[in-house]
Amino acid sequence: MPLPKRNRLTGWLAGCACLLTVAAFQLPSQDSPFRQIIKSLANFYATTLPEKVYLHLDRPYYASGQTVWFKAYVVEADSHRPDTLSKILYVELVSARQAVVARRLLRLEAGVAPGDLALPDTLPAGTYQLRAYTNWMRNAGPAFFFSRPLAVLDTRGSLPAPPATAAKTDLQFFPEGGNLVDELESEVGFRAVDAQGRGVAVQGTILDARGQEVARFRSQHAGMGTFRLTPAPGQRYRAVVTGPGGTRAEYALPASEPAGYVLRVSETDADFMVTIRRRPAPGEAPPAGPALLLGQVRGQVSYAVQVAGAGATPVAVRLPKAKFPAGLAHLTLFDEQGTAQCERLVFVPNPPGVRLALTSDKPTYGPREAVRLRLKATDAAGQPVAGQFSVAVTAGSPTETTGPTIVSHLLLSSDLVGPVEAPEYYVQEPQTPEIRQALNALLLTQGWRRFVWKALLAGPLPAPGFLPEQALTVSGQVLTAAGQPAVRTVSYLQTNPTREARMQTEADGRFRFRGLDGLDTTQVMLRAQTVKGERELMIRLLAPPAIEPLVPATPLAAPGSPAAAALAAYARASQQQRADEKLVVKGAVALGNVDVRGNRVKVTDDVIRPYAVNSAAVVLDVSDLKAKGDSRTVMQYLQGRVAGVTITGGHANIRNALNLADGSKIEALYVIDGVIVPAEVIANYPIGEVQSIDVMKQSAAGLFGTQGAGGVIAVHSRTKGILLDPNPKDAFMAARTGVLSVQVPGYYRAREFYAPRYEAAASAAKPDPRYTTLYWAPMVQTDASGQAQLSFYTSDAGGSFNAIGEGLSTQGTPLHGSTSLNVQLPAAR
Repeated sequence: MPLPKRNRLTGWLAGCACLLTVAAFQLPSQDSPFRQIIKSLANFYATTLPEKVYLHLDRPYYASGQTVWFKAYVVEADSHRPDTLSKILYVELVSARQAVVARRLLRLEAGVAPGDLALPDTLPAGTYQLRAYTNWMRNAGPAFFFSRPLAVLDTRGSLPAPPATAAKTDLQFFPEGGNLVDELESEVGFRAVDAQGRGVAVQGTILDARGQEVARFRSQHAGMGTFRLTPAPGQRYRAVVTGPGGTRAEYALPASEPAGYVLRVSETDADFMVTIRRRPAPGEAPPAGPALLLGQVRGQVSYAVQVAGAGATPVAVRLPKAKFPAGLAHLTLFDEQGTAQCERLVFVPNPPGVRLALTSDKPTYGPREAVRLRLKATDAAGQPVAGQFSVAVTAGSPTETTGPTIVSHLLLSSDLVGPVEAPEYYVQEPQTPEIRQALNALLLTQGWRRFVWKALLAGPLPAPGFLPEQALTVSGQVLTAAGQPAVRTVSYLQTNPTREARMQTEADGRFRFRGLDGLDTTQVMLRAQTVKGERELMIRLLAPPAIEPLVPATPLAAPGSPAAAALAAYARASQQQRADEKLVVKGAVALGNVDVRGNRVKVTDDVIRPYAVNSAAVVLDVSDLKAKGDSRTVMQYLQGRVAGVTITGGHANIRNALNLADGSKIEALYVIDGVIVPAEVIANYPIGEVQSIDVMKQSAAGLFGTQGAGGVIAVHSRTKGILLDPNPKDAFMAARTGVLSVQVPGYYRAREFYAPRYEAAASAAKPDPRYTTLYWAPMVQTDASGQAQLSFYTSDAGGSFNAIGEGLSTQGTPLHGSTSLNVQLPAAR
């Protein structure tokens, strides 16, 4: 399938006005290998069309029984403009045991979609993983999905204690640019983390092989910091470190290289200052040509500068920040052969004029009082911008962190290899010296995740294994008994509404039925046609993508702290909210004491069968036949087993069926997992793939209308609901008979947030359950003046509330803003 080409990266020379050209620097010549580097970079983004996802949640933590309200933003990874390549988004809640406990399939419109996840009352407290991805993103792998820890509190407002682990701190060192080089000073970043991957405070000294101190260091933020070191030839260095609780340990530093490049970067308010030095190997001739310093942000080249004469005397380059788009800038130094020698990441924040301002009409409100909230978005020049936004108003957070923001995710953490603790800290405005120091240490200890230069320049990019989805599809692969791809005709059969289709597989056995939009969850039967002499075919569907190990969440509060007390109060409020919601949601009325009596019915299957209690129906449990190696088909198994059922030539007649005009009986209706199928499908369906069989006489088959006039034989397969199976450990789920029943989920329809209006006095009689999330507006759009007006009412809850807005301008600029509201309750009498 040909993919659309994005035109933002065609012809890097068209942007030469943005390239630095001063004194010792010049543009690459026509025959320079550097031009191929830049073309390869442009080709990567134009071919792979990478995407990013961000979910704006109404709050950073929840209690069981509450609803997670969210809005999904899907963007082009290079420009951050709303994505149009994919129309389907998968959102999953994953437990610590890597089980999918909830899944949503969302229809994207202009790259956005609202959604919600109702957490069951029975959901155990703990840290879960919320992840979101498109099918196209699976080509890059789960590391590129949106993923964040989601804390679910218990009734006391706390999380279960993590298991005890070894106390030793893990400390790693990262020389700037990549390597230490003898006799060239380098800045070295370090990162100290505990067993859960969280930063811990450390300090220490660097000693040489003789035990002489050559440097001291102390972590500054989240266990990270920097120090400078000029390694001597032949020396090895070690760090003597004091960690939490006074623990002491030693760690070896990376060995230095006898020759190579060193790339140093510092910054001012306006510029990045790059210093390049080179130490040649003994007897090495000078480079045959200049080196290349390439600066790019998500594939958009800001600088391509040839650097001549780098050696013992430093060569300095000034890179104005204004020439870079906001985000993570990637500075790479290539030698004269076009081989990457050094890399450095630097961060370019949103310009000061980029702002999302939220303003309320009053500083203080009473209970059930109208609030008018104005949202205004501006660009770098302070001019109004149009865009898509979402706004949440929630009870004041008892913790300092509120989780990732759309700004921190798109501009920073989505382009880094490892997890980032409290990423919102690094994108605060204004950028203080302390934040810049912390950012410098973070980027020294992190790596770029989108590509590796060596692989990028090696040759053609691999063909994508997953295609972008513009509509609901059913796809899979047909294999022979030996597991080889088979070119066969695949039939698609669906009821409610009835639809039939067929297609021939590709050379690799793959097939894809498209255009299933507009359907609710429905059962589909797939059948691969065998060839003469073929006894067995297999249809398999790709399993959901693998789940990355859960990143430990930063503790919400220390035991006994004011924040812990606030979390406990939050848990009590959430309990009260759930009780009140039962009284008011959808106009429900509270009942008094009601005694409900009845007979308990044992349900042994995941399908409720209203006909199974009728004496005219027989339910056969055959779940144990697979383990016994039974090789019969369904019809062979039924032969002579059920009174009144006659099997002749692979067809079934059931006693008391209506007669046709010629006097013959109407044949039974055949159903597999809710899908009506031809007789030959049942005739060849192996009993080992069946969980149970229902045989219904005409009097018990009223559920099927006139189609059941001849009775019904309903088969319930072992693989029913294959696409909804949450077990990620199954690489493939398959039916070895060339017949597979598939449950295809429809799009999830997001619920509307309950927000009562108090113009009518009658509404005052009901309690207002909004103790935690006061208001949620997922689809807010600014007008030509860059503004939007929102209105809602306060609830019965008093205290401080945070109003947080997030979203994207139409040009791809992420924006985040907040304000606070105060609700005062009347004094108690």
